[in-house]
Amino acid sequence: MDTHDKTVLVIGATGNQGGATARHLLADGWRVRALVRDDTVPAAVELAAAGAELVRGDLDDRASITAAASGAYGIYSVQSANDNEIAQGKNVADAAKAADVRHLVYSSVGGVESQNRFYVEHGWGAIDKWQIEKHIRDLDVPATILRPAGFMEDFTSPARFFQNGSLNVPWRDDVVMQLVAIDDIGAVAALAFADPAAYLGKAVDVTGDRLTAPQIADALSAAAGRPVPHTRIPLEVLWEHDPEVAKVFTWADETYYDSDLGPLREAHAGLMDFGTWLDRSGKARLLTQLDSLPA
Repeated sequence: MDTHDKTVLVIGATGNQGGATARHLLADGWRVRALVRDDTVPAAVELAAAGAELVRGDLDDRASITAAASGAYGIYSVQSANDNEIAQGKNVADAAKAADVRHLVYSSVGGVESQNRFYVEHGWGAIDKWQIEKHIRDLDVPATILRPAGFMEDFTSPARFFQNGSLNVPWRDDVVMQLVAIDDIGAVAALAFADPAAYLGKAVDVTGDRLTAPQIADALSAAAGRPVPHTRIPLEVLWEHDPEVAKVFTWADETYYDSDLGPLREAHAGLMDFGTWLDRSGKARLLTQLDSLPA
């Protein structure tokens, strides 16, 4: 597609997925309009320096999103998990409809259908991202749904699965986890905008690798040059401290989902497996965490 003079409004451009999408779109020649609440934060300043147009807006204010989307060819939509996620996701979809946007790319989550079915069967209600997906379909907005797997970055993050030099996860050793590097989510989003004929109306699993917890620990150990043990966090502990997270990992432990890497790897030859991601950026993150441990 000729991207000259075509603008994509990127939601979450100062965050991980939105930032990756904005970078790939700019590199591919798109005009990027970044929706930001504060245009003075470092991430926003960096976007502007890279060539993005900054527009102020608030995901809780549908009118501000519609105004930001005016004249745009497309919108990339991603929301963080929060109490307003459903309303914010629907606001973006409504803005896309009102602004007559030709292509909405929404970042949902891998396994959303399996997870939603599991939640409903257990009486927990539909998950947020499924409700946003359904709203997009009900509006009949021209859209692509991306369903990213678990982030590779989480396996070197002390805020998620890597603490005190150990990989700590709440699922069985034989569960094959679906993983993706955040940068590849942005790359696939850019592919979707560039080839609407191939992606409009589709839901796309975005997965770069499939590994068990022991295999992830082995890869971390090889990258670190030292043993990285792994332990299983009892689900009972999660249910006691964070029931919402416990629901996710109860689903993962009992049913989860699988994906075929072949079609995406064919479309995006640079799709990273876990080892490649470690070589490029993950190893540095891992060593930083290990070096910070008490002697």
